[in-house]
Amino acid sequence: MDRQSFEILNFFINNDALTLRELQAHFSVSRVTITKNIRSINEYLAGIAKINVNQAKFYLVINNYSAMAKLQTNFLKKDLDFNDPSKRQATILKELLQQKTDYVILDDLAESLAVSRGTINKDLKALKQHLAFYHVDIETKTNRGIHLSVQHDYVYAVITRTLVGKYYELEATWDNATDAKLIDLIQQIDHSSDTVTRVKRNVAVINWLRKYDIRINDDIQNYHPLLSDETTEALRNLITEIVGSSLSTGEWQFISYPLNVKKLPKDDSHLVRVALDDVEDLMQLVFPILKQKLDVNLDFERLLVELQYHLLFLINRAIFDVKSEGFISVDMLSKYPVSTELAQITLSTIATKLNIRIRSQEVGYLTVYFQMELEEYMAAPIIHRVALVKPINTSMKKFISEKLKEMLDDDLQIDVFNSIKELEQSPEKYLLIFSNSFLTGNELVNHAPIIRLNSIFNQGALRERLQISLVDEAINQGQCRFGVTKLDSQETYVDGVKELINHEIENGQLTQEFMQDWINREQQSSSIFGDGVALPHVIDKSGLNRILVTVGLFEKPVVFDNQKVNVVFLVAIPYKLDATLSKILAQVYDLIRSITTNSNIFNNLKNYDGNRGLNQLMEAI
Repeated sequence: MDRQSFEILNFFINNDALTLRELQAHFSVSRVTITKNIRSINEYLAGIAKINVNQAKFYLVINNYSAMAKLQTNFLKKDLDFNDPSKRQATILKELLQQKTDYVILDDLAESLAVSRGTINKDLKALKQHLAFYHVDIETKTNRGIHLSVQHDYVYAVITRTLVGKYYELEATWDNATDAKLIDLIQQIDHSSDTVTRVKRNVAVINWLRKYDIRINDDIQNYHPLLSDETTEALRNLITEIVGSSLSTGEWQFISYPLNVKKLPKDDSHLVRVALDDVEDLMQLVFPILKQKLDVNLDFERLLVELQYHLLFLINRAIFDVKSEGFISVDMLSKYPVSTELAQITLSTIATKLNIRIRSQEVGYLTVYFQMELEEYMAAPIIHRVALVKPINTSMKKFISEKLKEMLDDDLQIDVFNSIKELEQSPEKYLLIFSNSFLTGNELVNHAPIIRLNSIFNQGALRERLQISLVDEAINQGQCRFGVTKLDSQETYVDGVKELINHEIENGQLTQEFMQDWINREQQSSSIFGDGVALPHVIDKSGLNRILVTVGLFEKPVVFDNQKVNVVFLVAIPYKLDATLSKILAQVYDLIRSITTNSNIFNNLKNYDGNRGLNQLMEAI
């Protein structure tokens, strides 16, 4: 059993029935992690105790109290060895907080943790990386030791809650009557059990910091409380009694922030209006930067109306490092590359303007808002034509139509032909042709994939063929370029991508500026998506209105950012992105996902013939 599981077990010992949300809020981990830990605890406690569940609440049943006591003692004894680097780092931070006004000597730390000075130095290096997110530094002074350097007082509370509180019990104690009153007052404002847990935890953090003369005296810039003093007066008075003296404005803001990170019925309308005005002023600075980075035709006024509350709560969350659930996966984000790009630019600009750090999980929520707005301005749906060659009955035509409409965002026109000859006489271009006959000798037919009628029941294969056909259609219309290059296994990932870019620069498809933009982007975040796939995508300012996809296939996997890379999909996104190109870009990303998840399509890619067209990827799928 690891340290986190042990802490969860202790939490069950000290509490009655708990919901997953309460556990998640207390330990700041996902529901999946909590469930995994509970399963691990039950395996470890076999025959001694068990965490059961009843009506979505978990509770501990102890069968052997003496064995449980022995288990706890043995674990704590083992834990004193500080074998867990994260636990040691939390302990170092705890020591630095407790001696905020003094210096901590490294040799004293090494002795108290029973580790070498070299180990302490490694832990300090890792701890500094964690603290850098909060603009906190550990400074060293010769012959004196180390101490914390913090820009803003409230950060003491944030790092205590997020880093120290993960390993050490900071709970303040008060009697049952006070606890019941505290819960009631919080729930009068917000009924959420998560909010109750977080407010109580914040009280404990402030109480613990006060023991070491750490107070939050600075004003917290850019934070917006949304509840009036009258609404929170009783709650603040009770918490003042609990901690023993009056709360500073900063202390109260830290304790009560869980009440100000979502919309509540008791929010004060004047405070909300002031906050939203500040958000609007901020976004008037952000929107021109978005327009400069990517020339996409959005209705920014309408977007601001949709975004204003989300941004307000996002900023309040970011100030106190309140993690939101990243409900949109990296794979899902890749489906909306333009919206994701706009979301990332927005977050980085806000972070710079307000001098705050914003967690990457926030990108997902913001991407959804941008995607909705992008879809609002999309042009009229494109009509894709599909051909059916008889014999085919009415029911089959309806079935095919319904399945294709499920997969397409655009309109669908189905033409039914009585014979191959009749199809060959048609002047139309078709996305797909459904027939059980062999069709030859027609230029149109040679460029349209032939789908056997029995294939329509294989939804996965049909979807993949449709994705290939859509991108092939865009290529034929000059709205997309697709090429494949074999890369030498001796090359590094960086050299391989540079080769792809230089090749397109020589072809007049990219400019030298694109190379530097890609380098800058790689420095900000990795383009490695796992499973051997790299997906660097960069805004292209060449002025060419097309999506460019250039694929690099390594002879043997190369290692970059501690991950293997087999294939690179370099995507150039036009700076001027209209509705049609935006749709094609989404289709390109759908295709890339199919290539990377279907081994047959990937094998076809490895044998790609640039003279045959994209439909060759459909062979044997």
